[in-house]
Amino acid sequence: MSIKESCRLNITSVAFGGAGVGRADGLVIFVPFTAAGDVADVEIVERRKKFARGRLLGILEPSPQRTEPLCRYFGRCGGCSYQHIAYRHQLNIKQAQVKEAFLKIGKVPEPPVEKVIASPCAYAYRGKAELHTAKTRKGFHLGFMDTSGGRLVDIERCEIMEESINQQISEARSQERFEQSGSDLTFWSNPQGRAGDAVVRTVKSREFLVPRSGFFQANLYLTDAMVDEVCRLAGLEKRASILDACCGSGLFSIFLAQSAERLTGVEIHEKSVQYARENAERNGIQNAKFICADIGDVLSGMAERQDAVDLILLDPPRAGLDPKTLTAICKVKCPDLIYVSCNPATQARDVKYLNECGYVLASLQPLDMFSQTEHIETVGWLRRK
Repeated sequence: MSIKESCRLNITSVAFGGAGVGRADGLVIFVPFTAAGDVADVEIVERRKKFARGRLLGILEPSPQRTEPLCRYFGRCGGCSYQHIAYRHQLNIKQAQVKEAFLKIGKVPEPPVEKVIASPCAYAYRGKAELHTAKTRKGFHLGFMDTSGGRLVDIERCEIMEESINQQISEARSQERFEQSGSDLTFWSNPQGRAGDAVVRTVKSREFLVPRSGFFQANLYLTDAMVDEVCRLAGLEKRASILDACCGSGLFSIFLAQSAERLTGVEIHEKSVQYARENAERNGIQNAKFICADIGDVLSGMAERQDAVDLILLDPPRAGLDPKTLTAICKVKCPDLIYVSCNPATQARDVKYLNECGYVLASLQPLDMFSQTEHIETVGWLRRK
């Protein structure tokens, strides 16, 4: 099987990352925009020793899992991978992918993966968009990168964005409101809710101020459920101390403060720390303090001083935890960890390390914070043996 060669595949599953999986001549072939049950004609575009990647030429027999994509740019834009698959099947696919990641990467023999909590809205759920700009001979383009990551797809609207974001995209396009070619534009939903340089987000009837340049959970309709899951794992019994690592603007801290005598939030982004302190004050939280620092440095210092902590909440970026942070966590010997992740692969890698240091994965709850895309959020609970 060589590059540019064509073959006919029976697609048997969908791999982590969103591509359908088929086999030909003993070779595993990954084909984007296919579904389990498809019979497809495919052209080989990349060949490796153990696998190949293919380009979909056509569907001969469509899978019963298929549905009509809502977005006119689907298949070209690199944002969504699953719009051609009915939503209930997307959830099953993601649950299986999380299990496989913890089996193969995490080396967990029987991953305790629960059913995926669905997003109440499978479309129009995102509260933030970051679009790229480019100046071309035909004028300014505004959109997302294509499936190759090399070209900009000029878009008029995005179907997974909350509608007020699409209105802002339309306004920006009509005014060509771009600082310069190649710059990014960030849009938040309901822009009239801003206070100064902050964006206002509401979770479980509580308002949070978030810096425009900062991070906040993107799904407007599922964040409440994620907070509920974190609080459930933290338990009803009050703990002496909780450490909220990578706390952002204090989302989890505000809700976990009631479960601790004292809570410390650590965040590297200075503006987010400023708003975390303000959010705590606005919500009447008096037992929390927030530190602008690297979480690895903070945990390493705690280990050296032999400071005790009863619960650590971890919510790192997609890259997961760095070796310094993992080493420090193991030295601190905290009895309970809650690990929130938007990347099951790096989370599974980190869980493998933590397991070797004496932690056991007790539960793993996926939440579909990123419907129609290849991404999935997971909340893991680890207990020290």
